[in-house]
Amino acid sequence: MSKILKAGLVGCGSLSQRGILPHMSLPDAREKVKLTAVVDIDEERAKQSAARFGVAAHFTTIEEMLAKAEVDLVLIITPIPYHFANAVTVIEAGKHVYIQKAMTTSLAEADELLAARDRVGVKLSAAPGFELFHTTQQMRQMVDDGELGRVNIAYTYTMGFGHEFEPIRHEDGVLAAIDPTWYYRPGAGPLPDVTIYALQLITSILGPVERVTALANKTAPERTWRGKTIPVEVEDNNLLLMEFASGTLATAVGSNCRGSARVPWGGLELYGTDGTLEVTEVNQVSGYTVEFQVYGKAAKKFRAELSEQPYLTGQHLEIEEPHVYVDIMDLVDAILEDRPTRAPGEQARHIVEIIEKSLASVQMGRTLTLESTF
Repeated sequence: MSKILKAGLVGCGSLSQRGILPHMSLPDAREKVKLTAVVDIDEERAKQSAARFGVAAHFTTIEEMLAKAEVDLVLIITPIPYHFANAVTVIEAGKHVYIQKAMTTSLAEADELLAARDRVGVKLSAAPGFELFHTTQQMRQMVDDGELGRVNIAYTYTMGFGHEFEPIRHEDGVLAAIDPTWYYRPGAGPLPDVTIYALQLITSILGPVERVTALANKTAPERTWRGKTIPVEVEDNNLLLMEFASGTLATAVGSNCRGSARVPWGGLELYGTDGTLEVTEVNQVSGYTVEFQVYGKAAKKFRAELSEQPYLTGQHLEIEEPHVYVDIMDLVDAILEDRPTRAPGEQARHIVEIIEKSLASVQMGRTLTLESTF
């Protein structure tokens, strides 16, 4: 490899500590990309993250990093409400960018972000990249080939959420005791942070949504973390009804409830005129579908292993958030090979609008039509 990319990471919180920094510090990752700087508003967290994972520089602002560190791409791993401003700053500096989910908090922000990407001519990758796991492609191909007939009804869900329950947050020190309050404020919550996995999968298979209706309410007015009371400012019980461009009617659920014993978290069920498709197992550390069954003229079972995913070898299979590492490495290879990324942002923009219109539908009490597609 003639060139090793230099990357900066913005946001040294739970996701970075549990997943991204450990993945990126392994030798095979460093053959293609090396973290040269980390940024966090907590200076001590940035400093200790850099020292722990062998990163040369640390900063408290993205502007300082861009001015003082040499980077080719930047990973945006901040709370959701800060994704847009940070990503625009990176793009305007002429750097490639990876953005954690949800990409932005509004369609207007997403439009502006992708317009900046095209104007400057950089590559952008948006999470979660379920397109990169081959079972997603297999399920879509079966639908496209008509093996289920016309898909009339679909169902997907993600039950349970709460960042305050993450074990890392109950340990001591700035790299572990990371405040989850942001998650319960406007711009965050279960829809953009958790239900987004279900929306990513179902739109990957069925395509764009045309109309959405939603109901939501709040089941817990407050949460507690390390003796601190956190007011819950967003709805934590959400039910979405979507009409796809194909005519399929689908529900998506994101709620603080116990999950099904039969349908896995992040699962999906498709009901067609000639057959059904049911996701029967989801890898819980990645969100990837690893097993699904089709019932039609004949029953078929499809099985995949996480190790079949490019980039996931050796120690990567033992570290949390492997799908995030796959997303990042696809962007790295897209830059090195000068090819398009496989998660360039258009689908992420559409999902942002689904979420935005769902929240608006709850307030307005009516069905809303989407503007975007992909």
